[in-house]
Amino acid sequence: MEAASDSESIEFSKELQSQTHTILSSNDNSPMEILFSHFFNTNNNRSSQQQHSHSLTFFQCCKKHHPHLLFIKLIFLLRCSPTATTRANAARAILFLKPSHLWPKLNPTAQAHLKAHLIQFLKEETSLHVIRLASLVTAETVSAIYNCNNRYQQHWPEIFSFILSALASNDDKFLEVALLILSALPKRCRLMLSDHNRSLHGYLLTTLSSTNPDVKTASFSVVVSLVCLFYEPSLFHDLLRAMMVGVFALLHGYEGSYFRKAFKELINLVSEEPSLLKPYMSDMVLDVLQIAENSGLSKGTHCLAFELVMAMTGLKEFESVLVNLEYDVMVRVFKVLMNMLMCVEEDTKRDSEAEVKGEVESEVDVYKFGMKCLNQICVTFGGSKVVAVAHHVLKICMDSSEWKMRHAGITMLVVIAKQFSDEMVLSENFLGEVVTTVLKSFQDSHVQVRLAAFNFMETPSHFVQVAHVLYHHKLMHAFAIAIDNGHNDKVKEQAASAMLFFLKNTLPESLTLYKNPDTVMTKLLSLLQGKESAKQRSLALSAFNIVAQQCQAIGHRRQFGELEFVQSLEHHSSSLLSIVTWILSELSILIQAQNHSLTTNAKVHDIAVSALGRICEFHRDSIDGSRIVPSWLSLLPLKEDLIEAKVMHEQLCLMVSR
Repeated sequence: MEAASDSESIEFSKELQSQTHTILSSNDNSPMEILFSHFFNTNNNRSSQQQHSHSLTFFQCCKKHHPHLLFIKLIFLLRCSPTATTRANAARAILFLKPSHLWPKLNPTAQAHLKAHLIQFLKEETSLHVIRLASLVTAETVSAIYNCNNRYQQHWPEIFSFILSALASNDDKFLEVALLILSALPKRCRLMLSDHNRSLHGYLLTTLSSTNPDVKTASFSVVVSLVCLFYEPSLFHDLLRAMMVGVFALLHGYEGSYFRKAFKELINLVSEEPSLLKPYMSDMVLDVLQIAENSGLSKGTHCLAFELVMAMTGLKEFESVLVNLEYDVMVRVFKVLMNMLMCVEEDTKRDSEAEVKGEVESEVDVYKFGMKCLNQICVTFGGSKVVAVAHHVLKICMDSSEWKMRHAGITMLVVIAKQFSDEMVLSENFLGEVVTTVLKSFQDSHVQVRLAAFNFMETPSHFVQVAHVLYHHKLMHAFAIAIDNGHNDKVKEQAASAMLFFLKNTLPESLTLYKNPDTVMTKLLSLLQGKESAKQRSLALSAFNIVAQQCQAIGHRRQFGELEFVQSLEHHSSSLLSIVTWILSELSILIQAQNHSLTTNAKVHDIAVSALGRICEFHRDSIDGSRIVPSWLSLLPLKEDLIEAKVMHEQLCLMVSR
């Protein structure tokens, strides 16, 4: 909900102005309670929305025409209402309307009375929920007082006396109130406490070690808010040590929300005061790892802890320290990231989980967060260090019996290959070991590991290009096995895609030197003539064409097989629309080939012309018939293949009759 900051520009009727004045001046509080119930109603039905709109208009009118009465009425309800709900709603309304807008509208006498009422209220209120809201009201009122430009404006030294006396007490309620006010004070007011920095230092050490989690957590916010008072190294050292002890106490002894709130304040401290924290950075990384490695904690807690490291990676002050972390620490960092990447969804579960996605939207996407962290860590630490650590961690991942860990290892390779290809190639034995690992993963027992391995071999990186050249014979053999192995269509498709990527990017000699290209052609033809998806057949056809061009002798022998597939186009009319244009260009090459007098080539020529006729018949909506059909007619009649000649004659008669 946003404050009604535009109320000054709205015109309100005289009747509404009179009505608001009557309600604000009345001793009957029930109209205000009804307005609260309408304004803070969380229902989204039409009636509730209308009631909310009417109550908002009421408050906007009050703020514009009766701001002093409005503030006094709300403070009165906060101070005197017998019901905690009304007192809480009064505080929420003040925060919504902003004390900084209302306070200057009061005369000095009213201001003095309200100050006294607020302090007395803070001493007497028994509801923790109400007093927490009132603490924020008090802090915003302090801000309004000390930011006012009126030279006759009063100040409020009594509130600072109240805060210091509350911190000196042993009452948890007073301690929390004082801490909440301090954490919300504007910077100008914080500096006014500089004369009390040593007293505040002692109080905060006490509250950070409190057994009350609300007091302990509120202390974290105050340290971040008042850190400008504790730049002296000894003072800050004591507070930071107390915060680290306190955060572990909250982690293991209380509800998780306390730890999350306190740790977020620790992250804020790192972001706001990097120079102050630089000497402690290495120790804080170790503390983070201690949390992130604890299998007894939730994945969300692991991610929150690692956000501290991520905050460090984004700050120049920490770069030199991070780069110089010990090797063992870096290995631990990468192991934590691998555990995050293990949160990948299994394909078989994705459809069912999509149905309940709305129920878990608030949960942390651990896999996505892990990928983000891995990318950022690579940028921060640099190639030489990352590759050395990744080399070590990859072995651990791929030796795991858990498929998700093996998948995480391949995923790490994809990220690193994109950023540090040259370092990977130059690293001793790393290139060969990665290729061996990937080839082994082509035959992994789990589908998603196989998919990840084929996907890695399509990474547009220098590392993969070098692997294509140096290990072409192993890769070609592995691809040939992969496209003919297993029953998972998705894996076959990804394997065919990786094979095509390899064929397009490797040296032509890689194929001519391969000992068994005939086997590859046979397997590609089996894909073309099978019941695979249109995309899979398109990939196979493209791969077949490349192999045929580079291994012409074998390609020539296989042209009949390819053309037999093309001749069956009428059975695949819908699934092959995307490759009809490509097929036309290939047929054109065959038809225009030299040496038609040779029996074999003449046979190929006639089959190609026959295939072209089938395209003219069954795919006329996908081609330029005015250009293709005349070209086809010019090639008739067929002479070498009498069977095809008869088929073409019948087809031509059928087309003419239409």
